[in-house]
Amino acid sequence: MWHVLVVDDDPEIAELFQSILDGAGYRVSVALNGQDALALDAPDPIDALVTDVAMPGMDGRELLAALRERHPDLPALIVSGYPGRDLVDRPRERVLFKPIRLMALVNHLETLLGER
Repeated sequence: MWHVLVVDDDPEIAELFQSILDGAGYRVSVALNGQDALALDAPDPIDALVTDVAMPGMDGRELLAALRERHPDLPALIVSGYPGRDLVDRPRERVLFKPIRLMALVNHLETLLGER
């Protein structure tokens, strides 16, 4: 079972993503900020990341960079509520803009994990 870490500073969004991914058969951990996310990964390594971009303190890109020091091929879904941001898909990354169709979240994650 794939272990997915969901990180969003909005607890309602984090809980919604957790519920959807749990229902799709993933084992999901949730953090509300980058520091907590790094702490969760240390004892229980993750297989994929779903993170908001704009968060106080460590943003989603900084978090992904820190996690990729531990897991260089870590797949990630980058979520943003700001379509005007300069965000593009990169290798092992997909960018999704809010509001997100929840099945798109699952489908993109399955694709990324399948590429692993």
